[in-house]
Amino acid sequence: MRVHTITGEDVPAYREAVRMSQERIRKWNPVNIDDLAYHLRIQSDTHRSFLVRALEPDTTAGHDVVGKVNVTNVIRGRAHSATMGYDAYDPYAGQGLFAEGLRLVIDLALKAQPYGMGLHRVEAAVQPGNTRSAGLLRSLGLRRRGAFPEYLWLADATGAHDWRDHVVYGVTSTEWPTSAYSTQPARPPVVVIETSISGQEPDRACQHLARELDATVLKLEMVQALGDAVSQVIAASRAPLVLQVPTGAAAALLAAAGRSAVDSVVLTGRRLPGPVEKWACAVALEAVAAAAAPRFERRG
Repeated sequence: MRVHTITGEDVPAYREAVRMSQERIRKWNPVNIDDLAYHLRIQSDTHRSFLVRALEPDTTAGHDVVGKVNVTNVIRGRAHSATMGYDAYDPYAGQGLFAEGLRLVIDLALKAQPYGMGLHRVEAAVQPGNTRSAGLLRSLGLRRRGAFPEYLWLADATGAHDWRDHVVYGVTSTEWPTSAYSTQPARPPVVVIETSISGQEPDRACQHLARELDATVLKLEMVQALGDAVSQVIAASRAPLVLQVPTGAAAALLAAAGRSAVDSVVLTGRRLPGPVEKWACAVALEAVAAAAAPRFERRG
């Protein structure tokens, strides 16, 4: 594996790599087999693009491009920071080559000039649920910096555009090089729906939201809970949980279970606005992503 800045000679192999990988990539990132020409035009001290190449190419692939890394939005002055965007290409994805290539790019970005870009901090953003990408960044030692709602305007696998939530990971030159690190499993979120409960019949609006979450979140538990057992259900849950409880009961029940606003969302009333539904889904998805991502132990 080797890493180099892009040149015009890379275009044919790059186009083939993107063409082979586009169905997998477009779930999370924009796909354009011709975008290397754009990156070539704007190469500068504030925008650098790198290719990761296989020294022993797969003879069935027709190309040797393991992946691409863009180091963009470079801010100098007092920040000396940049954003990384990247894609790994088939058939090399999942073999560890791209991880080593990304490590070398981070080396170059954080190395002092003139041998590197002279940055102090690099960051990368991944969508909640993109556990492979999050696991890659964690394996290289990047730390979680925070979750940002409606962070980037992106299309999903169907081509539908929307503002997508992201989780940002980063590392500084004083931390680098660093080892893979372990993360404590995030407690699964609790989405509490407060509504009037008549017997055991769930409110229709809340039932609709529960179905939406059930279709979106893996391993979801949906409970219509009554009585003193609710706090026990919350405390014992090991998966994202949707609870329907009587109006006004959420705060006390969450407190009894040792939960807070950080890992819970309370929805009240029959009319649940779209943004609140989206927020609830995002909270649950982020916890699923954190729980599903590979765990790494500290070394050294």
